[in-house]
Order: sequence, then structure tokens, then C-alpha cells
Amino acid sequence: MNDTNSPDRLFFEFERSETRLSYMVCSIPRSGSSLLCELLTDTGLAGAPAEFFSPSRMDVLKQGWGVQTLDEYVRELLARKTSPNGVFGVKAHWSQYNAVFEGADPQTVLPSPRFVFITRGDRLRQAVSWVRALQTRRFTAQDRSQAGRRPLYDREGITQKLRRIDREEKVWEKLFDRYGIVPHRVVYEDLVAAEEGTVRGVLGALGLDPPVDLRLVPPVHDRQADELSDEWVERYLAEARTG
Repeated sequence: MNDTNSPDRLFFEFERSETRLSYMVCSIPRSGSSLLCELLTDTGLAGAPAEFFSPSRMDVLKQGWGVQTLDEYVRELLARKTSPNGVFGVKAHWSQYNAVFEGADPQTVLPSPRFVFITRGDRLRQAVSWVRALQTRRFTAQDRSQAGRRPLYDREGITQKLRRIDREEKVWEKLFDRYGIVPHRVVYEDLVAAEEGTVRGVLGALGLDPPVDLRLVPPVHDRQADELSDEWVERYLAEARTG
């Protein structure tokens, strides 16, 4: 077995278990969803949620499992990724969900699912983080494979990502409204300020009862924000003020 604490849990598999509870973490890139999913995994109560509906990752898993159709894939996904206590979790960015399911009712995708919606209060920092990650190809602080690539300030790129964040938050909300879904909401800044309390809140919303002595493992996904991010934010705001 692969380690559930691995930064990429794509290939981790539990012993086959029946799924009694499923949930989807609905997200947008750089919203803190990876941190949240890692913390949920570390509890040992909430499966090992990852981006199993990323089309490129689906292709890899389909090939490895010898399946072709979406129904076959979801069936294998539940069988292999459900934790021993019967919980299955998945994370989906809007672009991934829409590419695979084309806006279909997410309640038909998984068995009796619950939903968590994570957003970031500071959209500008989210957009800056997104642009930097795309330029450097580093999506976690631990990824040193592209450490030599220095990102360049890109005002237009940041503006485009701000618009996309706004658009994708709205389409998630429309999807929830259309199908009568009431997600449990998490804000990234609240998660960072109170990891244990936020995770307990998510577990409670999922109907899981965390132990009183629950202690979270320090996350692998450290914050990537640094002085360069601060400089970009200040520069963008200054340019916005001067037109």
C-alpha cells in the first residue's frame, strides 16, 4: 500500500470495503482544498479524498484497473478508496467536475453523498497563488522539481484568475441551488487559524464522531505564500488604484 500521507494519494488503496458514507469536497484551485483533504485523511475517519475526477488522473487509474466506462470507474473507485470504516471522499475542482459530469446532479454520482464547499476569503491572494503555481509548476511547498524557475509578475494573468475564481464559485453555488444541496462551508483562512476546530466541524457535518483526543498530524502542504506573494499583491492593488 502507498502511504495515505503522501502528497499525491492517487495510487493509495484501502482493503475493499462497502461504502456507507460518501462526500465530495467542492473547490477551486488554491482555495486550501489540498490542506483540508490532507487533514481529513490524517484523522483516519474520512477516507483519503483526492482529485479522482481529474480527467488525466482518471485515465491513469482506468488503465491500471482495466476499466473503460465512467460507471465502471466509479464502482472501482468506491471499492478501492473507501476506508475501513466505510467512508469515501473525493475532491473536485469545478473544471474537473464539469468536464466529467457536465453539470449533472452530483447526488447521482456517489451513494447518498454529502458536500463540503471550501472557498478563500482573500481572492487576490488566491489568484496570485494560482498564477505562481502555474508558472513554476509547483503546487505544493514540498515540490522542488521546478525550484529553479522564478515566477514573473503577471497582472493580466492575476486578473484572469480573479475572474475565473468568481465565475467558478458562482457556478458551484448555482449547482447547489439547482439540486437542493446545502453544503458544509469552509473558509480557508478559518481553516488555517483553527485547523482542529475546522476539521471537527467538517467531520460533524459528515456525521462522523471524532474522538475527544483527536490530534492532527502536521500537514505536508505548507503554505507557499512568501514575500514575493506579498509584493505581487501590493503591486496589483497599487496598479488598480492608479488605473
